[in-house]
Amino acid sequence: MIRWFAGHPTAANLLLILLLAAGLFAAPALKRETFPDYRPVEVSVQVIYRGASAADVEDAVCRRLHDAIKGVDYLDEMVCVAQDNLASATVTMQAGGDAIRFLNDIDTEVNALTDLPTRAERPIVRELHRSDLVAAVAVSGDMSSSQLEDYALRLEERIMTLRGVAQVTLQGLSQRQWQVEVPRAVLAQYGLSASDLAARVRQQSIDVPLGTLETRDRDVLLRFTDQRRSLQELAALVVVSGAAGGELTLADIATLKEVGEQPEAQVYFNGKRAVVLEVSKSLRDDALSVMDELTTLVESERLRLQDTIQLKLTQNMTSIVRERLEMLVSNGIMGLVLLVLVMGLFFRPRLALWAVLGLPVAFMGAFFVMSLSGLSLNMITLVALLMAIGIVMDDAVVIADNIVVQAKKNVSPLTAVVEGTRQVLPGVMSSFLTTVWVFAPLAFLAGELGAVLEVLPVVLIAALAASLIEAFWILPHHLKGSIAILRQDKKSRFRRAFDDRFELFQERVGKLADLFVQWRHAVLGMVLLVLLGTVGFMAGGHIGTEAMPDMDGDTLEARLLMPQGTPLARTEAAAAKVEAAVRQLGESLPAQPDAAPLVQATQVRFNYNPSAREAGAHVATVMVDLLSAERRNITLDGLTTAWRDEIGDITGLASLIIQEPGFGPAGVPIEVRLQAESLDDLKVAALELADHLAGYEAVYNIIDDLRPGKPQRTFQLTDGALALGLTADMVATQLRGAFLGEIADTQRIGQQDVEILVRQGEGDRSSLEDLADQSILLPDGRQVSLEVVVQMKKQRDWAMITRINGLRTVTVQANVDARLASAQTIVNAIRENWLDDFQTRHPAVKVSFEGQVASSAETGGSIARGLMIGLLGIFVILSFQFRSYAEPFIVMLAIPLAFVGALWGHVLMGWYISMPSMIGAASLAGIVVNDAILLVQFIKENRSKGLTAIVAAGQSSRDRLRAILITSTTTIAGLLPLLAETSVQSASIKPLVISVVFGLLTTTVLVLLVIPAIYVLFDDWGWTRVNGTETEQ
Repeated sequence: MIRWFAGHPTAANLLLILLLAAGLFAAPALKRETFPDYRPVEVSVQVIYRGASAADVEDAVCRRLHDAIKGVDYLDEMVCVAQDNLASATVTMQAGGDAIRFLNDIDTEVNALTDLPTRAERPIVRELHRSDLVAAVAVSGDMSSSQLEDYALRLEERIMTLRGVAQVTLQGLSQRQWQVEVPRAVLAQYGLSASDLAARVRQQSIDVPLGTLETRDRDVLLRFTDQRRSLQELAALVVVSGAAGGELTLADIATLKEVGEQPEAQVYFNGKRAVVLEVSKSLRDDALSVMDELTTLVESERLRLQDTIQLKLTQNMTSIVRERLEMLVSNGIMGLVLLVLVMGLFFRPRLALWAVLGLPVAFMGAFFVMSLSGLSLNMITLVALLMAIGIVMDDAVVIADNIVVQAKKNVSPLTAVVEGTRQVLPGVMSSFLTTVWVFAPLAFLAGELGAVLEVLPVVLIAALAASLIEAFWILPHHLKGSIAILRQDKKSRFRRAFDDRFELFQERVGKLADLFVQWRHAVLGMVLLVLLGTVGFMAGGHIGTEAMPDMDGDTLEARLLMPQGTPLARTEAAAAKVEAAVRQLGESLPAQPDAAPLVQATQVRFNYNPSAREAGAHVATVMVDLLSAERRNITLDGLTTAWRDEIGDITGLASLIIQEPGFGPAGVPIEVRLQAESLDDLKVAALELADHLAGYEAVYNIIDDLRPGKPQRTFQLTDGALALGLTADMVATQLRGAFLGEIADTQRIGQQDVEILVRQGEGDRSSLEDLADQSILLPDGRQVSLEVVVQMKKQRDWAMITRINGLRTVTVQANVDARLASAQTIVNAIRENWLDDFQTRHPAVKVSFEGQVASSAETGGSIARGLMIGLLGIFVILSFQFRSYAEPFIVMLAIPLAFVGALWGHVLMGWYISMPSMIGAASLAGIVVNDAILLVQFIKENRSKGLTAIVAAGQSSRDRLRAILITSTTTIAGLLPLLAETSVQSASIKPLVISVVFGLLTTTVLVLLVIPAIYVLFDDWGWTRVNGTETEQ
């Protein structure tokens, strides 16, 4: 095939065009994002149970949900959170399961439940992570809240028509209600309870089909329509009538108003009441394209509205995507330029041009495979392409270099390129197979971090495969035309000077290799000393570890938690102080570049705190849009500290957490789960753990999820209540209708669903005295005081109770300042110095570490397993190629030497070892052996010509110096701009680059000097083979 493609006049070029076309057609369809979608398949199950406490919800709903779901195939974990009025379960699927079947199985099991409380609503089952947030549009203006809501709903419809938009979520709205409130005295006057009145409203506001009247001429549809479609029509509804014909309407006995169900569900944007529309895209669509269309729509709306309504884009998730991808692309272009310069140094321009042609072919091949496999353009795949810039050049460099040697012989151009390619074919194929064998297992990593990193080997293997096709079938054909020029030996002055100097350098390296061979026993001892010293350095804890490096975003959130039962007014005052503090910081901190404001916008959202996972008037979040991380001159850590200092003390504040909106694939830095049956024991243990964590200077934002709920009053029937004709259900129904209210009807009015809520007047349900004065209606129409028929007790339960896999669980979370320590270091210190005593004091409490620590352990373990499989594969391939069990170990010695370089590179650059570091180090195993393979192959060829092992080793080091330098420097050159990148956006992939660059730098030197010495040592011991036989001593 090599001869056929090299000799055919068009075949090689047609293949080249085909490869380029495949990639060019595939590339525009690739979506762009920061990271691959790393989230597991999760299913949400929600059950609304109005009026129930967290304890009621736990017992009546969460326990039953777990019993129903625990037998589903591929179930990994079930977390059920019981809160007042709501049970929220999240079910996670194990890797390898079928998402659709998993969702259907859960839906089937949940809907088969027959023992849920009768007052609980039907469970809602849906798959999570079906869309990704792109940005939000804040709508504000000088108008009533209902007008603002109406416009927001119309805008929502327009946004949903944009291509790629999957969902628009409106924040700042709550369920619209027509509230009917009747004084208790009026109800008593007409012998009614609030629940009785709700039933009358329900029965007299109907719209139902009655069937069809079939006449001789035609069919007539019959319908009873007496539904009240406006607040005025509802006010005119007759609810009380007398024997004499007198009638009273709702307006006569009640106060009617149109309000939101939850007054605390409000949002303020830049100090004005607003509605925020959060726009999400479907998973398959490109976020930047959706953002462009959204921006265009918002601009057109601004022109149309002429400032009557203000529209502002906020929560822009795409700015970071754009900045990070642009950073990688610009570094890639610089790396490509450096690579061309390196190639130009060692090859003539025409030769270098044909060799570099392998790069676009490799990229297009990678794009084609990415399109077929559903991969996106993200930070990891782009880093893989940057790594490929140098790696894919190895094949072309080795083949081109050997063809140059063959061109000097007196053979035809076709014979020169064919023989030059065939001579290195075994080594090139062996290098390719070893690289693939190392990378292939890394494409099946475990955990969320693994889902991010496992795309790198897929892209690299695709690029390598495409470059291999180009190197064997296309490159020889192109180089065939350059043979005549190579034979003319016309060199420029620069080329002649460079070649002369390189020959001197080559000889010096050869002499140094001879010296290493001469002192080979000392070299072996030195290598072992370096390896043991490096292992000891790591074991001594002198270099920290972390899951993923932190990357600054453009949004910061302050999450406020007040005690349960706190009035909305107090929460509003606390949030106003927090917002004022960040605005003051924006003005007082040093000026930003181009005098741009540090604080671009603020949003205060009540009834929302994702850290506390609670809703209500006692929680709020202040969200701040900042100047982009690339432009501002303050880090998020610095701003967080300054903001907290500026806020000072807030009276009654239970918790204030300031952080970025999410943690990314690494998860929460510190997350400790405590499990036991007693909630009181769990709370004591959680407080002790939180106190211990607070003792670490680097730890902040400590919070647990077991907090006291609102004060309660519980009721039980007295012994004489049954004699009066009352049952517990009758009394509970009347109290529920009086204080919570009854939903009499739900109607679709315009673009919104409107509920009709009936309950007692606000003046009769606003104090404990009102509760004491409450009366209960007897079946015969008489009324008795509440205290006659029930016993009342004071009680305070927990606001939220979490069950994980059926066990009561309290989770303690905390952030870690990476400038001071890593999460892994903190957790290791807890395990070694404190955990045993803690478990002695709390024997009933089970402790487990989740978050970054668990994620790192899971992914790190899979990387280690993948590396072991790769090493085994390398040994098998090399043993087959070299026909020896011992010689593969000579080549594989380059791998630990590369690891040494990667580790000390992190020390030199001041970085922690992280998961990207490990994937980079594992990648080195497939990269660094390539040079060692070719070096050993040349040593063996020289031995077969009759040279002794000592002479063959030294000569091979001289012969392979040029190719080894070219292959190593091209890879390093491709990544060098990224290594020198100072942008904060490069933080997540910088450790990977450090591993590869420093590992290659180390092995480039050591392969040329140490491998020859070790080969001769093996020869001394009789472990090498020449021409299929062992060497004889």
